[in-house]
Amino acid sequence: MRAIISVANREGLSMLAQELQSHHVTLFSTHGTQQALAAEGIKALSTDELTHFPQILDGSVKTLHPAIFGGILAHRGLTEHEKELKSHHIVPIDIVVVNLYPFVETARDPSASLDDALEQIDIDGVALVRAAAKNFQDVVVLVRPQDYAPVLQEWREQGEISLETRRRLAAIAFQHTASYDAAIAEYLRGPTGERFPEELTIPLGRLHVLRYGENPHQHAAFYRWADPSPACSNLPSLANCEILQGKELSYNNLLDLDAALNIVQSFTAPAIAIVKHTNPCGLACDDALVEAYKKAHAGDPVSAFGGIIGSNRPIDKATASEISQLFYEAIVAPDFAPEARQTLGTRKNLRLLATHHAIEPRAINTQLLLGGHLEARTVGGGLLLQTPDFVGDGEVDYRVVTDRDPTLEEITDLMFAWKAVRGVKSNAIVLAHKLMVVGVGAGQMNRVTSVQLAVAKAGERARGAVLASDAFFPFADGVECAAKAGITAIIQPGGSLRDEESIRMANKHVIAMIFTGKRHFRH
Repeated sequence: MRAIISVANREGLSMLAQELQSHHVTLFSTHGTQQALAAEGIKALSTDELTHFPQILDGSVKTLHPAIFGGILAHRGLTEHEKELKSHHIVPIDIVVVNLYPFVETARDPSASLDDALEQIDIDGVALVRAAAKNFQDVVVLVRPQDYAPVLQEWREQGEISLETRRRLAAIAFQHTASYDAAIAEYLRGPTGERFPEELTIPLGRLHVLRYGENPHQHAAFYRWADPSPACSNLPSLANCEILQGKELSYNNLLDLDAALNIVQSFTAPAIAIVKHTNPCGLACDDALVEAYKKAHAGDPVSAFGGIIGSNRPIDKATASEISQLFYEAIVAPDFAPEARQTLGTRKNLRLLATHHAIEPRAINTQLLLGGHLEARTVGGGLLLQTPDFVGDGEVDYRVVTDRDPTLEEITDLMFAWKAVRGVKSNAIVLAHKLMVVGVGAGQMNRVTSVQLAVAKAGERARGAVLASDAFFPFADGVECAAKAGITAIIQPGGSLRDEESIRMANKHVIAMIFTGKRHFRH
């Protein structure tokens, strides 16, 4: 038997080569792999011995030769193929071990030039993998080091590698090259390319198989965008987080953690969000993080129990001490001070996730949006993609539409509430006072009911608070409900056919109201 080995990732190479030789497999390899094997005392013949042709173009062409591809693609037992091999002095190749140049890793390096990235586009390797995968009934193809040991174990125990295993390895191989090509296409489209191309393959890498999905009878896994853009690795995201402690994350945990991270990164001031079922039940800003936490918890102490905490500042000792007094599922933050880790470490099941990058408002730019930062949701038979609904920390464009202008204090709370409402499911209403959410109405089928829920949640705290609505009021009844509860100022997109009715209602109750011209639906 004969094997071709050409690997950029040398993990497990020595073990694999030695065991293949123990099965009397003759090894052929390209120059770099041959040198790596020689350094381990393992002899491999050059692929030149098969082709009788040297590698050319600085190694760009090494194995693209009929002597190699004929040996891989020939069907064993097919008389015509065997005759052709014999007449052209071609020997069969039984095992192909190839992994590809590290294109994504190179492309992500901010210092890498276009030429550097292009140099890492593998041609020979992709062709070898596809040829071996196509002929999996006769050829074993290995593209991942983690597959070496189980495949070799099967060979030892059963005396062969089963057709089922070969087919599984072929599927892995084709997916490997598809993801590789998708990452290259994503990189070449670049920041000025088409945002929604006619054909799109999304390169994903699995991070975790989860215990179950939203419910125990559902299966689930967590995948990461295989993003080739340099900006990707420097963005705070769940996929880039380090899990510092706690039990295994669930599907629902990840949804809530993402919601918490998404909310707090809208703020420059220290901010804490407490999330339940992807909606913030508590959110506040303050000069001191511990005070932001206290205010966030006070927003809805009942709902906060068992919630997910997001922080845009590293968790310090004082904040950790407050958090540790209650039950939470998980915390995501830029980092955790050593004293905070010690305090929170007493709660063994509490998950701590560190982004190790600043969580702060991000400017929208095409490179980020094309670099794996489109939002994706499945629908029956397809996929919806959209650019994210970011809210930067700059001043919101708005116009006052009522007789009374908002006060400076009201404007401060209105800007806070406008950022907060973006993270609430539609129809969304947020009441806020002194940079603290005091009431939330979420996920209702009509807007006035959301106002009623937010007012009921806030109770007496609604008096003197401001209100943010993620979309316009279709009728004046929502404004009237807010007025009766003591709301003093409202921020909303405007754009309803009945805007004038809402404006008249606000003027009647001396409410200041501003229009932004932008809505924040979140379904």
